[in-house]
Amino acid sequence: MDIYYVLLLFAIGFIGSFLSGMLGIGGAIVKYPMLLMIPPLFGFQALTAHEVSGISAFDVLFVSIVGVIGFRKGGYLNKSLITIMGISVLIGTFIGSFGSQQLTEVQINIVYGILALLAVIMMFIPKKQIDDIPLDEVTFNKPLAASFAFIVGIGSGIVGAGGVSSSDYCDYCWFNRSAYGYKD
Repeated sequence: MDIYYVLLLFAIGFIGSFLSGMLGIGGAIVKYPMLLMIPPLFGFQALTAHEVSGISAFDVLFVSIVGVIGFRKGGYLNKSLITIMGISVLIGTFIGSFGSQQLTEVQINIVYGILALLAVIMMFIPKKQIDDIPLDEVTFNKPLAASFAFIVGIGSGIVGAGGVSSSDYCDYCWFNRSAYGYKD
């Protein structure tokens, strides 16, 4: 592999991560189109949607592990919510990732477009007031949480992203923010 190609991919990852942090959205939402469009601009072979999905999935895996470690040390994790939504999103992600093998690049890009559109919409929805409830006293609708996590998991599995995370989506729509461990 060409060293310039590696440097370009590193730059895409760094800039994409920086932008996603500044915008407050998932990194894959930003990096997915960058990985598809930027390499050909520099004379390198274009990556396929399937390859970009794989790269995104690998990235999300390590970002998630580091995030869980950090939030666990801070006492910000609601184990009940993580269990309910985690299992559902895991099953959905497996279905989406294996199902994506049957999809064309155009279909994968359409799923990405839908997830990116949801992320943009959620950026403009005002955040709800943060309730000051201890994590062990938080209540939420378990079937609804599991259902949304499963659906979002399928989409995320197809594009290899946690971009529109199920917790963010459900947070904006139905649940109070303290269910996710947000503290002041």
